[in-house]
Amino acid sequence: MPDKDKEHIGTTLARAQLNVKTAPKTGINPHFGSKYSDLKDVIGACRDAINNEGIAIHFESGFTPERTEEKLNEEGQAIGKTRFARQDYLILKLILGEQMLASTSALVCARDDMQSRAGAQTYAMRQLLVAALCIASTELVDDDGNSAVGEEKMAAKSKRSNYRKTKPVTREAAVTTTDDFLK
Repeated sequence: MPDKDKEHIGTTLARAQLNVKTAPKTGINPHFGSKYSDLKDVIGACRDAINNEGIAIHFESGFTPERTEEKLNEEGQAIGKTRFARQDYLILKLILGEQMLASTSALVCARDDMQSRAGAQTYAMRQLLVAALCIASTELVDDDGNSAVGEEKMAAKSKRSNYRKTKPVTREAAVTTTDDFLK
């Protein structure tokens, strides 16, 4: 039996991963009707295996506040400014005694409110655990969500543009005379 107090966290984690289960897909996406492994499924697939090896799972949220940084030239004069928006993040920590493995995910929030932030945290918790612990789901083919979106919508998505094109006009129609302004 290995001495867990002296064992490297990587060795303990590898042994724990032998007992990580496949995450079932009990969540249903309300927009597409597709099934997915929700946070409860992912935690259920790994908690016993990780905890039995003495590894604690801990999540920590934080943010980098909004700030503006000046770019200075060689003489120390400001030549430009860059504004950085607030960035929320979530850190997964796997802790074994004094050792720790950590992974961070930026949170992408649809709106600046607590519900959007909580939704982003839940999604990030799931993805961080899946990535860190190599948790598989019962999904047979990983299509990166394309089947949930649908072939038609995926084709339209690739053609989509974020600006509206105006109808082309002739040069004559585009040029406005002084008389037109006075009318």
